[in-house]
Amino acid sequence: MPKHRPPHRPPHDSQGFTLIEILVVTAIIAILLGLAVLKLEFSDANRLNSTADDLVMRLEAARDEAVIRGQSLAFSSDGQGYQFWLSDSSRNEWVAPPANDPITSKQFSDGVVLNEMRINGLRRPMGERLVFSLSGLTEPFILTLSKSSAHAEISSDALGRMEIRHAQ
Repeated sequence: MPKHRPPHRPPHDSQGFTLIEILVVTAIIAILLGLAVLKLEFSDANRLNSTADDLVMRLEAARDEAVIRGQSLAFSSDGQGYQFWLSDSSRNEWVAPPANDPITSKQFSDGVVLNEMRINGLRRPMGERLVFSLSGLTEPFILTLSKSSAHAEISSDALGRMEIRHAQ
């Protein structure tokens, strides 16, 4: 008994794209556009806010370290970056922490500068130290960071509670 074969169909010319092909191309385009938007959204204000958040975490850590160590710590800045200092009461001077210390110096991210430091409401020159005492108390301060036309302020009260007014 002969096997039954379906009739042979000649190949037809394709007149367009299949639904699957269109969906794959659309998904690829959507992914590429999403990546481009994420890259473009990291504006000056976002970079500035990120730097301010990082600095607040480091300042809070320095305040806490002063209490834990029972030793005053200080913060100073040249405007382009910052340095932490340890009080050496035996020599009555400030010394840089050792290289392996968690409280270290750092440069601000590209284009961010610290352009004003106010302690107890008075403008202070760059390089002056902001002291975190071993009691956890500190003088109230305001640090103003900027990048291009965006500005952010970090403020602290005498109890060391810090707040950021983010750039818009």
